Amino acid sequence: MKVDFDGLQAFVCVAELGSFVKAAQQLHLTQTALTRRIQKLESLLDTRLLDRTTRKVELTATGRDFLPQARHLVLDAQRTLE
Repeated sequence: MKVDFDGLQAFVCVAELGSFVKAAQQLHLTQTALTRRIQKLESLLDTRLLDRTTRKVELTATGRDFLPQARHLVLDAQRTLE
């Protein structure tokens, strides 16, 4: 399986901030680009990680289970690149 770092980073950011708007701003992306990254990651994993409505974003049960590992991968990659 190919690792989708951009998707992992987007997922972690949305999960931590609880908002696509705030995550897009932090990552310097449009909301559309952020949404596509999340969709690509979910497609790669063949599961939904986030439940989204027009008013809120919540982690699915799978998303809650996956968040610690995703956060760890993103932090490790960032530390390695620094």
